[in-house]
Amino acid sequence: MTVVGIVCICGCATTGTNGVVQIGPDTYMIGGLGQFTDFSGSAVKARLYQQAAEFCRSKGGVMVPLNSTGQDSKPYQYASAEIQFKCVPAGR
Repeated sequence: MTVVGIVCICGCATTGTNGVVQIGPDTYMIGGLGQFTDFSGSAVKARLYQQAAEFCRSKGGVMVPLNSTGQDSKPYQYASAEIQFKCVPAGR
C-alpha cells in the first residue's frame, strides 16, 4: 500500500510536457515537487530554473525569470516551487 502511494505522489510531479506550460506569448511556467532529500523550496526552484534555461535554449533563446514561489518541506509534505519565465531571442 505504501509503495502504491509513493508511486502516485511521484507520478504527480510532472505533467507529461516536462512540466513547462505556456501561459502567454513567449511566457511559460513550470512547477514541481522536490525529491525525498530536498528540504528547501529554493533547491527545487534552482532545479526548475535549470530546466527552464534548457527549455529556452532548445527554442534558440535565453530564459528571463519573471516570478517564483517556493515552499520548504514540512512533515508529510515535499518541498515545492513554481517559476514563471520568458524565452527571449538570444542576443537581447
